Amino acid sequence: MYTVFRGIRFKLAFLTFILVALITFASSFVVTKIVNGVVLNELYQRGYSIGKGAATAAGYSLLSDDRLALLNLAAKLKEFQDDVLFVSIVDHTGKILAHSAFEEMGNAYAPRERTLLQSLADGSIVSETTSGDKTVIEFEVPVLFAEKKVGAVHLGIDHATLVNAQARVQRNILIVSLAMLLLGAISIFMLSAFITTPVKNLTDKVTQLASGTYHGEIQSASRDEIGVLTSNFNKMARIITEQRLHLERYNKDLEVAYIATIKLLAAAIDARDPYTLGHSERVTRFSVLIGEKMNLDPEELRDLETSCLFHDVGKIRTPDLILLKDDSLTDEEFLQMKKHPEDGAGILQIVESLHKHIPAVLHHHEWYDGTGYPGGLKEDEIPIHAAIITIADAYDALTSKRSYKEAKSKEKAIEELKRCKGTQFHPYLTDLFIEILEGSEAEHKHVLVNA
Repeated sequence: MYTVFRGIRFKLAFLTFILVALITFASSFVVTKIVNGVVLNELYQRGYSIGKGAATAAGYSLLSDDRLALLNLAAKLKEFQDDVLFVSIVDHTGKILAHSAFEEMGNAYAPRERTLLQSLADGSIVSETTSGDKTVIEFEVPVLFAEKKVGAVHLGIDHATLVNAQARVQRNILIVSLAMLLLGAISIFMLSAFITTPVKNLTDKVTQLASGTYHGEIQSASRDEIGVLTSNFNKMARIITEQRLHLERYNKDLEVAYIATIKLLAAAIDARDPYTLGHSERVTRFSVLIGEKMNLDPEELRDLETSCLFHDVGKIRTPDLILLKDDSLTDEEFLQMKKHPEDGAGILQIVESLHKHIPAVLHHHEWYDGTGYPGGLKEDEIPIHAAIITIADAYDALTSKRSYKEAKSKEKAIEELKRCKGTQFHPYLTDLFIEILEGSEAEHKHVLVNA
């Protein structure tokens, strides 16, 4: 027995086991820190997105003092989000206009003792506080109108949501790490002479896993302990990778929910004026037809379609007295109306994955000759999606009835497109659209990319 403990095999097995144990626990610690940080950040993003969406939706109701709409908004948010403990909408004085707990309405919002966790550029605050016997992560998002704070949305998410999510990740990592370590000890002790290469492979993959560059699995034809060790590492890596993918899917779900909110806002904007009902959908259909005529690939067509649906979302900040005015706008009112592309870009700025739609939304009122707004871009400086939307938007305006004008016929609208080709509209894209109109494609082809 003494000889066994003095032997090189035991020493190599012992030292290798110590090394593997350190790598395993170090990588588990690093990965746990990374995943905990991701879970925390996703919770912050989710709470902020919900609060921001509620603040955007509540803005008009606050200004019009529509408390029933505010109460319905607070109740719906509480109903459809299991871990949301409360939703409170207050005016600029701090008075509660709507609350998921009806008895709180009319009271002054009483600030609790709280610990600041995060402050955002738009004035939003994330803090930790208590509600009853629960720890709460509270999101305070300002309701802005014309860059002035007219109220705020307070949203409380149960801190247990974060704790439970992190605990599940830590438990899975710990179980797999212990299993891998146990099997590793057996295989290293029995086959220490053959352990060098597998340990190197494991070390490399653990490093990749900790850095987020992990791909593939360690291949092993062996059916002994080294093979089991490798298999268990692959299982742990799959679990960690699946957790990361789950978080990515969760983020994608947030994006989908945000897109759905924006689509709802776009439809709501159209519905504010009976003369523009369905405008965004028609602009989208015409734009996709142009994109198909250009042979854009399916992914770019989907991006174009989404950008079209967003193109007038900034009008949510345009007052009704301007948006629905029958007479000509004054210079001051027109300047206010001209802000809607920048307002729309600001809304999309909230979600990083929607940034790709900002150029189209921001520049869909640029003119080919450089006299448009807000950037005064000209010719090929104008993003291609924005140039497409400009033509589709103008055609729908020409062929739609307004309070101050009758709708033009297709023929008259085509004449107007030809007249403005090269000044307002991109010449090549205008020719393509006229071909579509004259070929009646716009009348018979209604299928959108995401339909």
